[in-house]
Amino acid sequence: MEAQGPLRAVRSWEEALPDRSSDRDVHEAMLLTAGERGYAKATVREVTERARITEDRFHRRFGGKEACFAAAYEEAAEQLAGELLEACRGAASWRDGFQAGLAALLRFVAEQPLLAKALLIEVRAARGEAWVSHQRQVERLTAALDSARSEPGARAAASPMTAGFMAGAIEESLSVEIAAGRAADVERLLPDLTRLATLQFFGSEGGGKMEEASTTPRRR
Repeated sequence: MEAQGPLRAVRSWEEALPDRSSDRDVHEAMLLTAGERGYAKATVREVTERARITEDRFHRRFGGKEACFAAAYEEAAEQLAGELLEACRGAASWRDGFQAGLAALLRFVAEQPLLAKALLIEVRAARGEAWVSHQRQVERLTAALDSARSEPGARAAASPMTAGFMAGAIEESLSVEIAAGRAADVERLLPDLTRLATLQFFGSEGGGKMEEASTTPRRR
């Protein structure tokens, strides 16, 4: 299987390439339209015009907007989560790994605000299979956060709920910044979120190595 390249940074439609014919191009058009217009207001016509395909072809391939968004979401969220976990690997400590992964996430939001809005905010409006994919990736990342509890110096009071709290706090913080039009400045959150996470798990600025948990997260 050919490895996928990194998600493209597209801040506006003027930056998008004009030749858009593959399923991945349609997926990108779907997510960027949802990020720009909001999922509820995004139309199949807008997606097909920007993807340069006919509405007939769109409906034959995807069936409708909900199914297309779900497929697009699953592909993009899976890739993003993998990139974040890869950024964590090889760090000298859990705190360093967490900070590297978080920095990658914040950079993604700052560089690709439309896509970030679709993945973090508009999925809540879409629900359905896209929401199932969202929860699956949240659980995957939460399991990686929870690996802190097995590291030397971890607080005895830390529990699986600690990782869930941190995952929720990060997602909500980013959603607030995106909704307020401050995505470009979101990287300023790195020190405070890193400090919050290490205090929650270790009660200090220390921390152990962070890796993706080997167990498969349960689907909700």
